Amino acid sequence: MSKVNKKIALLWAIPVLMVAAGLGFWLASQVAVKTHQSASKELAVQQSKLINNKSKVGTVLDSKQPNVLAASNLLDKLFTLDWTIASQKEFDAKAKQMTPYVTQDVVKNSLDFKADPDKMITRTGVVMTYDHMDFLPTSASATEVKGKVIVFVKSHLKDSADATTRFVYNVSYNPKTNLVTQLDRIGTYQLQSDSSVL
Repeated sequence: MSKVNKKIALLWAIPVLMVAAGLGFWLASQVAVKTHQSASKELAVQQSKLINNKSKVGTVLDSKQPNVLAASNLLDKLFTLDWTIASQKEFDAKAKQMTPYVTQDVVKNSLDFKADPDKMITRTGVVMTYDHMDFLPTSASATEVKGKVIVFVKSHLKDSADATTRFVYNVSYNPKTNLVTQLDRIGTYQLQSDSSVL
């Protein structure tokens, strides 16, 4: 073969090779797409199974531990009254509204029933709203449910953005009387993160 024929053959071979490479790449991408779609479907099926299992576990726990569920429901009502405060008047009235849910010992000893002689709500203008709670039971029986609660409260001053504070409590509940027997606020929980890891 002459040099000219080799050059012509090479010029024809380059587009043929490019078409073949493009076709190979297209086929490989189709295989990858089908594999991804198959994996996505499988993941969706597994996620659905997990959600169903979690729901079943929650239902089983509720039926096996009705006292834990009752404690959680009562604490949710109590903290809604305790931490939804828009004015000094509401702050001063909350103890009376909370009293039917607790024992007299709690009324006497809990920080949440103490008066505010300094009128901090009026002075600061802060508005607080109960958001939700996480109840972590540590023991449950027919006569007592004990645990820890993290209460999430949103607050803001006038036009500023909301801030979330997490209050931590040790709590006890008596299923027979349907009353909270311990409501000890032990502090606040702060979540800190190192932005260099994010």
